[in-house]
Amino acid sequence: MQFPSQQSGSSGSASLTGGNYDMRNFLNPRRLTMVMWDQAFLLRHRPDEAFGDWDRVLDETIERGYNTLRLDPMPQSIDLSDPNRELTWKGDQGQYMPWCWVNEITAPAGRWLLEFMQKAVDRGLYMTLSTWWFTGAHTPASTTVPSSTMEGAEMWAKMLRIIEKEVGFERIVYVDYANEMPYFFPNFMKQLNEVQGSAGYEYTPETKAWLIEQLDKPLFALQDEFPGLRFTHSIHGDPRWTTVGLKSFDCLDAHFYSDADPRWATRTRFRDLTSNGKMFRDASGYKDFSDRANATYKAIGPMMHAYQRNRIRQFAEWSQTAGLPLTCTEGWSSWFYVDHPDLDWGWLLDYSERAIDDAIEYGFWGVTPHNYAQPHFANWKDVRYHRRINDKFLGI
Repeated sequence: MQFPSQQSGSSGSASLTGGNYDMRNFLNPRRLTMVMWDQAFLLRHRPDEAFGDWDRVLDETIERGYNTLRLDPMPQSIDLSDPNRELTWKGDQGQYMPWCWVNEITAPAGRWLLEFMQKAVDRGLYMTLSTWWFTGAHTPASTTVPSSTMEGAEMWAKMLRIIEKEVGFERIVYVDYANEMPYFFPNFMKQLNEVQGSAGYEYTPETKAWLIEQLDKPLFALQDEFPGLRFTHSIHGDPRWTTVGLKSFDCLDAHFYSDADPRWATRTRFRDLTSNGKMFRDASGYKDFSDRANATYKAIGPMMHAYQRNRIRQFAEWSQTAGLPLTCTEGWSSWFYVDHPDLDWGWLLDYSERAIDDAIEYGFWGVTPHNYAQPHFANWKDVRYHRRINDKFLGI
């Protein structure tokens, strides 16, 4: 798997428009405090794992001040027309996997998905649906690899038709067609590289035209069938996205990370740590990374915040200009961290809390405090930390 690597691109800026008008005041809810639970809410639902007791976890979520769950319903694997069919996700992804699942699990995943969503609805919680489109050896044999973004849209539509019937759409805030385009949708990066003739993505006119075709068309098809739902593709906080010319987004979910700042990436050697997936299995590099992250934050923390604030500003301007309420469901510091004696969370929590202040200043509709607001992390136990951040964002 190619791990996302943010780039230090820049973009011209536009002036914020709209006077005193704030679209968030006409949305329900007016602010989103969000937890990113990917597939873990289903695939860590073994009795001995963090999501073993859904009632307890959902009650704890509300206690901590969260009102929105980001969930991956896995439309490539789960067929809700046969909800009792048992599927198996194989384990052995590494003991330090922060998200997804670690241990093998066999489950009637469709029935579990509908049961969990109904429990969330019954508690008055909201949901965003997003998928990583995971395929391969660890996923069920029934997993389908979409051959195009339009085929992926039909897979979403098949699932959404049943969700509408069984659970309803009232508590679904938006549907994120594909997490962090262009990275996770099957074969998308390969096709993009072929279009532009090089690795990476350079936002040439040809690249932009291709991205518009591939990203706008499936969203327009979904909007046509489900006019009462909002749709988007979540993306990295790379300001060059603001120049592509996409027209289909109903909202804007951008992910901001410190590795976009080349000074942080160089000092921490983060890309060496994450280059081959070794960090999920081998903790030998954790202490060096943690020490470097602390030293980096001490030396250039204010500069890192200034750099990220400028990127946030450019997305906030795009949000206002295009009429796209802005969220960040993944952020704000390191995209890889776990509970381990060699990893100090102090700098990460401080960085994240300051970023929430930036999100308030720049008019975000929804935020998460960091990438690890899940019950299998020790920080989840710190109720006051989560409540303080969420109350601040909600203006309580």
